[in-house]
Amino acid sequence: MEERSVSHTRWPRRPVTTAVEVFRATVRYGGVTAVEDFTFSHSSGGVIGLIGPNGAGKTTLMNALSGVTPLTSGTIRVNGHDITSVGPVRTARLGVTRTFQNLQIFGSLTVLQNVMLPRTARSLSLSLGHVLGLASARRRIAVERRTAHELLERVGMAQYAHLSANSLAYGLQRRVEIARALAGDPALLLLDEPLAGLARAESTDLTSLFTDIAAEGVTVLLVEHDVAGVLSVSDRVVVLDHGRLLADGTSERIAADPAVRAAYLGEER
Repeated sequence: MEERSVSHTRWPRRPVTTAVEVFRATVRYGGVTAVEDFTFSHSSGGVIGLIGPNGAGKTTLMNALSGVTPLTSGTIRVNGHDITSVGPVRTARLGVTRTFQNLQIFGSLTVLQNVMLPRTARSLSLSLGHVLGLASARRRIAVERRTAHELLERVGMAQYAHLSANSLAYGLQRRVEIARALAGDPALLLLDEPLAGLARAESTDLTSLFTDIAAEGVTVLLVEHDVAGVLSVSDRVVVLDHGRLLADGTSERIAADPAVRAAYLGEER
């Protein structure tokens, strides 16, 4: 299917708070330390690029932030809630949602159904009520459908709502996944290599969406191997090396940092 240009709808700005606080986070697997003594905090909004050489600990840190991997020590707080040991389901409900490097959408469902799924599936009473044909459940489903349509408008995908997800071009499927992540009303949106496999024009269009989302108060944490792409879109860049914080600053500062160049290129400091 031919991919058409998309536009984005603005939505209400979140109040400025400290969205995420990580204090001395450490993750060990047996004798291997994947993340060590990592401390970081960020107020709401903006795009944060998380970069580092292979094996730097980026995926482990993302897994820890999303509740998939428990910390060996340290704490993580999001919007004032301690999410250190609550697990991925509770973490999502407290404001952290995520996309993955490998697309995780349901191709046989429509675009709209994919976006509705996280909100309807987690409500057992709503699911039972829908099966039983209760009026209250029908009204709730209608509300969730409207909400999903609004989310699709936000990511420029409303015109595809009733198409099956597997009929869309790859770049549009990425947008479906992002819309579904936004259905959780996140304070922190984790994007794991969302630009992988996209052409340059598609990447440019998608990064403009990240900027739009971040401008409304959602903190976007972006992990991407395309360092140039990360530097071009990020308000702040965090660099990991061997599990430790190597550098933290603006894109300009990170690009010129001798320690970062040494970690990536093997240059002497």
